[in-house]
Amino acid sequence: MIDLCTVVFRDEIASLHVQAKSIDRWVQDVGNIYVVVNDTADVASLIDPGHWGRWQQHLRILHREIWCNHWSANGWVSQQALKLACAALSQNFHCVALDAKTIFVKPLPVVTAQGRLAVGTLPVYPVFDASRQIVNDLWNIDLQQQLGPGGVPFWFDPHQIRAMIADIESRTKHMFVEWFQQQGLLTEFLLYSGWIERTQGIDNVVSENKISVCNLCHSEVAIADKKLEQMQQSHTVSIHRHAWIELTDQQRKIFSDLITERLQ
Repeated sequence: MIDLCTVVFRDEIASLHVQAKSIDRWVQDVGNIYVVVNDTADVASLIDPGHWGRWQQHLRILHREIWCNHWSANGWVSQQALKLACAALSQNFHCVALDAKTIFVKPLPVVTAQGRLAVGTLPVYPVFDASRQIVNDLWNIDLQQQLGPGGVPFWFDPHQIRAMIADIESRTKHMFVEWFQQQGLLTEFLLYSGWIERTQGIDNVVSENKISVCNLCHSEVAIADKKLEQMQQSHTVSIHRHAWIELTDQQRKIFSDLITERLQ
């Protein structure tokens, strides 16, 4: 059984409702479904639990003010801190972080193999060097790889998240969400990967990736056709709203047809 955590703001409510329908269609054995509003509190009233179908009684809508009253104006920063803070609430074995635009289009395979998470690893790409340096300095490590499968969905161990937050608050003497936002370029997945490397060793907790995710971000529009082809075989798909407006009508139709077909 897994818990799910999605951070959402006003402009992504429509995407969130599509995600909800995909969870109803494809996801099994759900505990709690946390939806965290990273916006003004009234945005919560725009969320319709009915879209989660058989799982609507599992929905827990939270507002970011339960953790802190001071949030970065940069939503990219705050939503990463909120994914970690939300995962710490889970009492399940896994809490899976999603973006509001993440849509399930196939059933997820079993994500454990011989006691290890079947999500694989990725090299830490140069674009994340600043984030890696923050993590290395924090724990005096040399992080060379991060946990997969590559973006969201991302599997957190809530027990490890709580231990990580406690350690960071002890070291920094700051509330975790405030400290995280002060770092600016830190990413949630690199921070968590650094903690797992320090405490357990990444190679000891993961096995070969069995999850196929395909996310089209705004910097990848030039390869949209290739990405749309990959999406046909993926377990989850997403298109960033800034990429969506740059796609051709035909490319949008291909994506929309895929979603319509898979959510029937």
